[in-house]
Amino acid sequence: MARCIFGEVAYRPPGFKVFELLERAYGFNAYQGLVLSFDPKTTAEEIADFFPREVVDATGHAGCFGVYPRRRVVSELEIPEETEDHPYFESHELSSPLEETVTKRTAFGTHWGLVYFFGDDAYEMRSVLSRQEELDFYV
Repeated sequence: MARCIFGEVAYRPPGFKVFELLERAYGFNAYQGLVLSFDPKTTAEEIADFFPREVVDATGHAGCFGVYPRRRVVSELEIPEETEDHPYFESHELSSPLEETVTKRTAFGTHWGLVYFFGDDAYEMRSVLSRQEELDFYV
C-alpha cells in the first residue's frame, strides 16, 4: 500500500507561513497534519479523514506579502490606503521602524513584516499580491 508523506525539509521551523495560509484556506492545522503523517501508527484512513480535498474544500485563497522598504531612509510605517482598503486585506505584522537607515537587503527572506490577504478569486489574489511590490509601506 502506498503511504502519503506530507511535509517540508528546511533549515527552519516547518512551513514558514505556508502552514498558516493552508489553515486559513482549508481550515485544518497543517502542523497536526505533519505530525500525523510521520507517525508510523497512523492509518491511511486517518490520513484521508484528516486532510481536506484539494481545491474543492478550500473556502478561499490565502496569501501573504513580505514587506521590505523600497527607500534607503525611512521614518515611519504607513500602510498604503490601497492595501488597507482592499476587500482581501486581513491584517499585518508590520511595526514602526527602529532605525531610519535601511540596511542593504541580504536575502529574499529578510522582510520587515508580513501583510495577509484572503479572498475568493485566485486571479484577484495574484493581482493584489503583485501590486504590493510597487507600494511604499515605509516612508
